[in-house]
Amino acid sequence: MNISHLNIGILHSLIGKNDGVSIVIDQTVHAMVNDMGIGLGSIFFLAAHTSPRFNAETNDIFWHKNDIHKTILKNFCSEPPEGFDELIHEKAIYAKNIIKQFVRKHNIDLLIAHNTSHPYNFITAVGLGYFIEELRDRGVIWPKVMVWWHDSYFEREQFSHPNPVIKKYLKYLPGTEIDGLAFINKSQPELARKLFTSLHYPKVDKFFENRAIVVPNTSSIDWEWENLPWDKEVLCAPPPDNYNDTFLQDVGLEDEIAKRGCTIENTVILLQHTRIVPRKKIEVALDFAFRLEKKFKVQGHDKCIALLISGHSGDEQVEYKKFLSDYYEQKCEENKGTKVVMIFGENRILSHRDIIVDKKYYNFYEVPAIVASYGGMGTYFSEIEGFGNNLLEMVSFGLPVVINKYDVYQSDIEHLGFKFPAITHTKITDELVDQAYVILTDLFTRNSITRHNLNVLKNELDHKIIAEKLKPLVIKMFTRILNLE
Repeated sequence: MNISHLNIGILHSLIGKNDGVSIVIDQTVHAMVNDMGIGLGSIFFLAAHTSPRFNAETNDIFWHKNDIHKTILKNFCSEPPEGFDELIHEKAIYAKNIIKQFVRKHNIDLLIAHNTSHPYNFITAVGLGYFIEELRDRGVIWPKVMVWWHDSYFEREQFSHPNPVIKKYLKYLPGTEIDGLAFINKSQPELARKLFTSLHYPKVDKFFENRAIVVPNTSSIDWEWENLPWDKEVLCAPPPDNYNDTFLQDVGLEDEIAKRGCTIENTVILLQHTRIVPRKKIEVALDFAFRLEKKFKVQGHDKCIALLISGHSGDEQVEYKKFLSDYYEQKCEENKGTKVVMIFGENRILSHRDIIVDKKYYNFYEVPAIVASYGGMGTYFSEIEGFGNNLLEMVSFGLPVVINKYDVYQSDIEHLGFKFPAITHTKITDELVDQAYVILTDLFTRNSITRHNLNVLKNELDHKIIAEKLKPLVIKMFTRILNLE
């Protein structure tokens, strides 16, 4: 089947932003255009918010932080308020009609909905479910609908006791009338299989044999790295960029280290390249920063250690940013005279470069390249991850990273052979600090690890993997009837 003529619709809350799902969406678009022969003009986007792009439409009903989703999350496991059921139904009908208009307007052949198994996209999921039911009840099998499963309500303890009203709608998260399902790690298909079985879906085995795939997060390497002098005592990193050369000043890092009598030359920059949410365990990165400062002092070096957090706050738990600020102040009290600084960069970092009222804003994606060019290091002590998009981004720009071995890392990534100084159970060890110190002070070691990780990334997690997994599934959805397979 020639799939190059298909019109593709992509549905999510955010598209082209800094979150992991947005990153996967852009990776998928790249794969469809470059490796599957689908024209960019045949790909259409429906979201609450998008970065500037062609063929994009927006509606606030899909915003995961709108009033209805706030109400749903607040009451997910508690006694439902009066009128809760009716409110959900009303908003889902509205979402259904927006999706229907979008599909008709652009003659969508394949609609790919991202993360509709997650409560943060509850109304989107129910509205999409209503839309599919309406079509299938009329015997209409077009468009095909595929869900990209990034996360789900039963992968999170906080959603483990839904109330009766919520339970009524969970059959749509993501629903069993879909035509295909993509996962981001190896543990998720079995969870979904149990869900489909509990909903009495009659073709569970056939569906998961023929219509389900695991597509790992991938990453391109967008700089010339292979011919650098990796065996010499020089820093091998992405070259400086004229636009980004004011980044450290604009995010406030230069001013903060200057207050402590430091310059960039005697500062170690640690990059926490994630959103500010509790499961990222950013407090562990702070612990690491203070331990690293002590290591440098023991070795006779008076260094300023700067922890730069590049992602935005406000998702999942609003109070976490305040917790981090309080925790940092506590650590400073415990370590008198410390030169550890913590920088939240979110006020000057967007999903793209921009200049607004004489202020420069920087591209989230490029921040690892900036930190690598200063000889810094990434921190990734997450307790829970769907895969590890931001980890791969740091690797792709030549940044060595210290990590916590979260479950999916151990099952899906570790066997690939990356070299990451690591801990388990989010407990900082002397061994981790010692390994990090060597990487930060010995260019031969740093370059060797960086080059190795770039080679692993290129060979094992290139964007072409998406097309290799996705194209056969798309063809099956359009050419093979599931109940006759």
